[in-house]
Order: sequence, then structure tokens, then C-alpha cells
Amino acid sequence: MDSAVDRYTGQIVDGEQLWYIDPVDKEGYICRGCGVTVNPVSFEAYHKVRPHFKELPSKPHESWCDIEGEERLIVRARKERVTTPAGFPGSFPSKLQLVDEREKVATPGVPMEGKRTSSGGSSSGTTTRKTHTQWAAHTIRPICRTFMNFPNDRDLPLGVPGAYGNSYDEVVRKLASRDIVVYPQKHIFIAPLSWSKPKEISGKTVVELSYGFWANKKLSSPYRLVIDSSSWSAAKKSYVLTELEVSRKEAKERSGAGKKSEKSWVFFVGQQDSTSPSDFVVSDHRLICCLTGEL
Repeated sequence: MDSAVDRYTGQIVDGEQLWYIDPVDKEGYICRGCGVTVNPVSFEAYHKVRPHFKELPSKPHESWCDIEGEERLIVRARKERVTTPAGFPGSFPSKLQLVDEREKVATPGVPMEGKRTSSGGSSSGTTTRKTHTQWAAHTIRPICRTFMNFPNDRDLPLGVPGAYGNSYDEVVRKLASRDIVVYPQKHIFIAPLSWSKPKEISGKTVVELSYGFWANKKLSSPYRLVIDSSSWSAAKKSYVLTELEVSRKEAKERSGAGKKSEKSWVFFVGQQDSTSPSDFVVSDHRLICCLTGEL
């Protein structure tokens, strides 16, 4: 499972967020579908696999849980459109809502501690049905994952504060691959990660992307992310740098295995520099993530 619910806050936690949570509470996460305790794994630095959550043999998913069905839906969605006249057959984030990470929130359609809601049962023992298929994401990662997993359903509704558009295909925008373009409107931008390692310049982390201005068949002026982590904790900065390094290695491994269409994509919300439009400044760790695969 790529994500689970924090049983104490009710927020959905993506596996990669375990990189900066210290210590990781082994009993602190529950299944998004049925509410049973799930095990956080592979979050230590030496693991090559990204952090994720696994079912505990002693605490299997409820019989009515549809997490495995969700995984099968993603496999099909990468090949064809799954939205029908009746609607989208799964659950997806339809808005970005940045909240204080210490704040306890109730996410529509997600069970809170001690509660279980589904088509199979509830905490009161009565039969209920899920009525919420849309929910609020607290980082851009689940939005970006949905964008990648459902390439034929990008007309799904999406709202990001201050960003242009009301659907995934409007809000999420790929940077120009062969030129430097000024973007007057705010988006969740995407570009492939360069294989070059990030650099520390004037107290900021500078990350080169593989899109930008080309001359004589060479990328002469790449887009760059200028990550301002001055207000972040050391753990959050380490988390972002860890993900960048893991993603850089994933891209090189995919290429070495002949999977050249699978790249490491950087998604971010940043302020384009008016004097140097190849640069985007990102100052919130929740507004940057990397995912590897086909876009």
C-alpha cells in the first residue's frame, strides 16, 4: 500500500513521508479501506525500495475491504479510461488542503481511529455504504500519484488554492521540454529529473531538470528548482533530499534496464523567478514530490 491513515490525526500519510517521521510508530497506521492496523516498512535509509505499508498476517483486511480492488483498478486504468456515465469507480483526492501537521482532521471517506466505514459494516454494527469518493490531500503527492495512475481520466475534478483550472488536466502542467517559457498562472508543474546531483548554492538546494532551452542538440539552459529550506526542520530537508536521490537512482536504473519511457518526474508548486525564468523557488516540503514511471 502506497499510503495509510494516521490513526491519531485521521490524515492520509504517504509512504515516503515516513522518511522524516522520527520515530515511526509501528502501531500508528491503519488501512484506508477498512481501518485495520497496517505495518510501515522500508523506511530506513538503507532500503532500496520506497517506504510503504503492508498487511499484518495477524490482522488481515476485513472481507469487505477493497484496497486490492483499488490496485487492480489502477492496472486497468493505465491502459484505458475507467470513468463511466455512472462516475469514477474509485476514490481520489479532489482538492489540496494544507493544514498544520499537528492538527487533527477528519478526511471524508476515511475511517478515523476506532471507526470503520464501508459497504460491509461500521463501528456501530449497522450496514453503511461509502458515499464519499473524493477527499482532501494534505500534500501534492496523492494528487500527483492519481495523475500518473489514471492517464485517461484526467478530467477528474481538482482544486488547488490559487492554481489555474478545475480538473487534473488543467491544474497539472508539464513544463516546455525544449524552451524556457514564462508561466503567468500557478500550476502543479512537472518535468523529468536530471541525473545530476543537487547542489548547495547560497544556502539553497538547486536541482536541475531535464527540460529547458536546447541549442545544438544540447540542453544549454535547464529549468531548475531552487529549494529554500531555511524554515524547515533538518528532518524535512533530509526527507526531500532523500527522495531526490532515490528518484535519481531509480531513473538511472530504469534507463539501464532499457525502460527509457519510465522517468523520475518531479512535481512541484513554485514561484517562477521573474528575472531568471528558468528557476522556480519551492519553499514548502509538501509542494514537491518525485514519482518514477511512465507519464
